[in-house]
Amino acid sequence: MADWTTLIDAAVSVGGLPSGTTVTALRDNPIAIAEGAVGAPRIADAALDTGAATTAGIDWVVKRTPTTVDAVGSYALARIDLTPINFPFNAGSTVAGSSLKPANTDGGSQAASFSGTWRVMGFADDGSNSTETTLCLRIS
Repeated sequence: MADWTTLIDAAVSVGGLPSGTTVTALRDNPIAIAEGAVGAPRIADAALDTGAATTAGIDWVVKRTPTTVDAVGSYALARIDLTPINFPFNAGSTVAGSSLKPANTDGGSQAASFSGTWRVMGFADDGSNSTETTLCLRIS
């Protein structure tokens, strides 16, 4: 990885003769920016070519996306099953995974529950209605 070198204006002034350190920085700084070196400016998302023939961006996202059910960061359609009933659950509420049942959009659910803590991403207003399903995100 290339190191980032901050250049002062005088190092690249018109008519001056740049030092070897300055020339090395002019060569290495663009590489340091691309590699995300400490102190280097960051490339703005708008500057990235979304049609590039590389999968680096896709790979970056995939490596950070949960691929297993019930993992932190995963989403699930779930029915909130609490006794006593503590409704409504608005978007942003949290609920224990043990109170969630995997569900489908027709209102069916499984007997199994999840683990961890989940954030309600939708809305559930009546736990007595077994057909209510909402989207939840595991946060811990």
